[in-house]
Amino acid sequence: MMLEVADLSKRFGGVQALDGVSMHSAAGRVHALLGENGAGKSTLLKCISGVHRPDKGQMQLAGVAYRPAGPREAEATGLRSVHQELNLVPAFTACENAFVGKRYPKRFGRVDWKTMRARFAAVRDDYGLDLDINVPVGRLSIAQCQIAEILRALTDDAKVLVLDEPTASLSEDEATSLYAILRSLAARGCAIVVVSHRLDEVFEVADDYTVLRNGRSVGSGLIADATRDGIVALMAGEEFRHERHVATQTVGASVLELSGFKAGPRRPPVDLTVRASEIVGVYGVVGSGRSSLLKAIWGAGVRPSGTLSLAGRTLPPRGISHRIRAGAAYVSEDRRNTGLIMHHSVLDNAVLPRLGLYRAAKRLPMVSWRKAKSGASTILSDLNVKYGRSADRISTLSGGNQQKIMIGRWFGAPIRLFLLDEPTRGVDVRSKAEIHKLCNRLASEGTAIVFVTSDLEELLMLASRIVVMADGAITLEAPNAAVSRQSIIDATVQDNVNRSPQEHDNR
Repeated sequence: MMLEVADLSKRFGGVQALDGVSMHSAAGRVHALLGENGAGKSTLLKCISGVHRPDKGQMQLAGVAYRPAGPREAEATGLRSVHQELNLVPAFTACENAFVGKRYPKRFGRVDWKTMRARFAAVRDDYGLDLDINVPVGRLSIAQCQIAEILRALTDDAKVLVLDEPTASLSEDEATSLYAILRSLAARGCAIVVVSHRLDEVFEVADDYTVLRNGRSVGSGLIADATRDGIVALMAGEEFRHERHVATQTVGASVLELSGFKAGPRRPPVDLTVRASEIVGVYGVVGSGRSSLLKAIWGAGVRPSGTLSLAGRTLPPRGISHRIRAGAAYVSEDRRNTGLIMHHSVLDNAVLPRLGLYRAAKRLPMVSWRKAKSGASTILSDLNVKYGRSADRISTLSGGNQQKIMIGRWFGAPIRLFLLDEPTRGVDVRSKAEIHKLCNRLASEGTAIVFVTSDLEELLMLASRIVVMADGAITLEAPNAAVSRQSIIDATVQDNVNRSPQEHDNR
């Protein structure tokens, strides 16, 4: 075995995060680490990568006792990590980020930028990845930043590569490219540990698996011998099913109307209508314009233009306050940097967009924290959010619980239009089902929902109508039941503009 973990335990205050966890990962194989949010996966990975020191238990790397004092020591022994929450310097390029904390090449006592770029570009080209290595990562999409993180881990030879939700923001085609990279690394003798909530990809790429539940390892084995329902039962502790969406409610009047709407000066115009009780899923590869369109609808885009009407009222191209007053809500794809205030409390983040609901007096801009705590408690309870105290920093919560708060904090006032960018990014099977159930409930109450997703399975499960984009243009728009997986993938290519679903299926 390349990496062995035996009887590992870790406690944070009164919370037992890990309780006797064991896992074995062999060289040349991909090992899937599975479990619901809060099961202990991230804590285990942080113990392996030297971020946390376990309270007890043993680890071995390549047959040698392994107990890193920190991430740098873990890297020195041949372990590379790509965390779910990206750790990149926004002002640095992907190439510059790749050498942060590492020994960089020098020439005549100065940084040899030419050699550094050539070395990084060679790694990128070796794995066939499409990434501009000279652009500051702050200007890249989440998916492109994910690729930059992975490339950073691959710039040095690795004995063990640990990836936490590596495809959370990647489309199906991009995820397939990543699978090929992982198989190539495994073929070179690397042991790979992958955390994923996408069970389809687990069965696609993994050889072995370990399931955690409530901080304990409850099952392991060969993927070839496992079933989806069996793994979900181990994760949830019970039988669990998540079915494809079937629209049951009748759509109502138009809520959102876009006419000649451009998400930016270089984007093509888009025409789109979304009605009450409708759930529209938007899909596309990196650079397709899906997230840019959502931001522009929200009023935060880069110089949008054209006509945007919300509930029959024409709004200016920019201006978030206009959207909020008209009954719109928005959830960002990047909860760490643009969605939540990570150094603030659970309470602060839960009530932030709706502070007006918790005023001490109607005409005074002062918050009654008694009302705020009561309102937040109701929201967190309804969404089954697991947390300690409302005063705890939100950064102490799992990604799934952070995501629920980012969605639920808009409740308390009527929502006419809900815009969600990657609503279940980094979320486990149960939490994903709960968020989908929440969206369906809102739709049944008359809310129009537009969500962007990189997860084709989620698109088919949740959307009543599917929109596919390529190069900023809508290439496919049809009811869920009228499209196939292949027609959706085909429509992600720009030359498929204006094809009907039937034409896509006939290609």
